[in-house]
Amino acid sequence: MKYIHLFGMNAEEIRAEIRRVLDRLGFEIFEKDFEIVASRDEEKVRVEMRYMGKSNLNLPQTEVIFECAEDVHAEIIKELRTSRMGG
Repeated sequence: MKYIHLFGMNAEEIRAEIRRVLDRLGFEIFEKDFEIVASRDEEKVRVEMRYMGKSNLNLPQTEVIFECAEDVHAEIIKELRTSRMGG
């Protein structure tokens, strides 16, 4: 299933943060340009990032597309929120 999120970070920052979260969750990571493919046991995750420019407030925006199972997506988003966004 595909899940689309818009993050107020540049593509390099969000790529590093997602990579750190996937590593912490025990995924084996394969990376190329702005795409991350990770696997853990039978679970697979594909993450694609697209820089969308700046918002009206001059903040960078990056679209992140997660392609994975619903429970894996929830686990990644929960970890991202608690690690980067303070809960």
